[in-house]
Amino acid sequence: MPLELIQDLSRAWLAEQSKADHVLLLLLATTIISYNLWSRLFSKPPDIPLEFWYHVPQATGALTVSREKKAEARNIAHVFKERNLDIVILWGTQSGRAQLLARRLAKDLRDTFALRALAADLNDFDPARLSDLAPTQPVGFVLSTYGDGDPSDNTNALWTFLHAAAAQKDKDEYEKKKNGDSAAAEEVPDLSSLRYVLFGLGNSNYRLYNRVGTTVDSLLQRLGAVRFGPAGTGDDAGGETENDFVSWRREVQGALQMELGLTVQEPRYRPAFEVQHDASVASEGVYLGEPNASLLNCGGTRRRIADAKVPTAMPVTSARRLWETEGRLCLHMELDLGTDRFVKYKTGDHLAIWPSNPDHEVRRLLAAAGLLGRAHVPMFITPAGGDGDCEIPVPSPTTPDALFRYYLEITGRVSLETASALADFAPSPAALAGLKSVVADPDTFRTVVSAARLTLADLLEEVGRDDPWDTLPVSFLLERMGPMRPRYYSISSSAAVHPRTVSITAVADKPPITWEGAPTRGCYGLATGYLSALERAVTGAAAPDGAPEDGPSYALDGPRGLLSGGNLLASVRESPFKLPTKSTAPIIMVGAGTGVAPFRAFVQERVRRREVGQEVGRTLLFMGFRNEGVDFIYKEDWEAWRRTLGAEVFGYWTAFSREPGREKEYVQDLVRTHAEEVMRLLEETGCRFYICGSAGMARDVVCALGRMRAEVTGKSEEEAMEWVKRLRKFKTLLEDVWG
Repeated sequence: MPLELIQDLSRAWLAEQSKADHVLLLLLATTIISYNLWSRLFSKPPDIPLEFWYHVPQATGALTVSREKKAEARNIAHVFKERNLDIVILWGTQSGRAQLLARRLAKDLRDTFALRALAADLNDFDPARLSDLAPTQPVGFVLSTYGDGDPSDNTNALWTFLHAAAAQKDKDEYEKKKNGDSAAAEEVPDLSSLRYVLFGLGNSNYRLYNRVGTTVDSLLQRLGAVRFGPAGTGDDAGGETENDFVSWRREVQGALQMELGLTVQEPRYRPAFEVQHDASVASEGVYLGEPNASLLNCGGTRRRIADAKVPTAMPVTSARRLWETEGRLCLHMELDLGTDRFVKYKTGDHLAIWPSNPDHEVRRLLAAAGLLGRAHVPMFITPAGGDGDCEIPVPSPTTPDALFRYYLEITGRVSLETASALADFAPSPAALAGLKSVVADPDTFRTVVSAARLTLADLLEEVGRDDPWDTLPVSFLLERMGPMRPRYYSISSSAAVHPRTVSITAVADKPPITWEGAPTRGCYGLATGYLSALERAVTGAAAPDGAPEDGPSYALDGPRGLLSGGNLLASVRESPFKLPTKSTAPIIMVGAGTGVAPFRAFVQERVRRREVGQEVGRTLLFMGFRNEGVDFIYKEDWEAWRRTLGAEVFGYWTAFSREPGREKEYVQDLVRTHAEEVMRLLEETGCRFYICGSAGMARDVVCALGRMRAEVTGKSEEEAMEWVKRLRKFKTLLEDVWG
């Protein structure tokens, strides 16, 4: 059969098949449409009971009861009654300092007056239920001010509630004044039955020092609450928070004794925790350094949600020293986020790192406390006497070694009050005499202990000599030492360029080294010392100049080898320090030292946007360092990026405060030099002004900004600073600062 005939027959057959398919599809569509029309027009719907439409499937009983129980658990008045409490101390904290002081205050009230006192997280309670409290149910607030006058994360609910309630009260009073008593008014929370004490923590280097404590105190009284005693303030700028707290607590105890008719108990140490050693416990259930249950025996990989409080093991893929001097060094580290899709970051976020204490400090404290022989014996920690009012600050069961290595801040400075309390456990008359000679006079203590940065192990060795303090309770250490907290670092990489890799920049102090090759006494930066040791392990680099090759050492493999191979425990914390959504918006960045880290990420991201064809707005960077030849970091990056973006888009300038042969110049001086362009850009829609670095530097830059505004507009500095406040309010001015 000729080929042409075969092709003609095939085309004819396909045409007939196509027609048949079309007819079949048409019949199917007609059937479906006809059925639906018939059902709607002629079919009778089934009878549905009327109550069906008003039935709530969720309200079947169990879920309702569960919600009611949750609501009761968050009602502070209900908790008072259910647990037969005398006082509740609430903390609002970002770093953990307020939490430690709140627990100490609760314990002091238990010991001094036999009060049933509970220390609790502000987030555990609904602030709207404060009005349910009776005058016989006093509350304590220990509140830290975070960043530039901001409340801590767990204070936000109270902060929002009090501001809204006070604003409503102001509005109602205005309406009554305007329209008379007949004016309609919304119900305002009445806190007239609330009795409270308050201590605020802050740092006077910040512009809005102790703003949270002061504001909450004012708003509580505005709503009718009554304060017992003075409102305390602790200033961390000079390291006086501890002394400020002790002085305030003494006054508050006197006020509470008078107002509530309390009786003082016989002074003696009453442990808040019971500690039982048990060598028979299976090791699988013992916490050996894991921060929480999600990492216990799971290799650091088990994750279900992204949570800044739940770290994962992240490998260090790259580490290098950006500069090094006799006393300091600067590290650049890159970490792999892995394949877990829940672990991710955005440009401008922070990386939280969980460090561990150095080996020599752990050994010395174990020896000084007489625990060296039981360092790895499991121990259970429970509230003393079954008292559920005292929350355990560390995982249990654990071991003394893990407790001192991973769970407590054992390298922190010792307070005068803690040192004085050691007298009850002195191992010998000589140790007691030595201790009393140190704590008898505050000036002597400040010189011998505080200025020398002595740790608790240092002090115990100093006054105890060769006598171990084997009667020193573990409970005492749990009460007096803060729990280990993560340290936060600005991420110096762009998520758009490196979505699965984060980099950080950190400066580490080098502790002095004795001739015997052992680290001298004192604490010199916990996390940075840990990162420095990790950098040496990852790169095989020599120890810092002048330091022995083997010290100070850390347990870099982590508990159960969780961190072996150059890993560390870390998590991502979201930050509001973000680039504008539009890449064409101008940005102005001001940073000093490692404060330029997030700006490296910002510029890196803008370079990537340009490379993919997007338009990029004017980008100004003002940086401050000590010496151009020593600590000017990322110099090659800035220059390369200026070539890519062009000088008309990206401009950067540097100030050096310790350059030999040159007059001192600071970053705020640079900003004022470019006042005309800075002020012009700030008038453009979408412009952002960023400051990152020390609180003192940030304050100076803000003051310079206010003066520039006054000079340009001819207005007073007070009016200019009001303009700066508006920049903050509308997120044009963003700050990422530290004390």
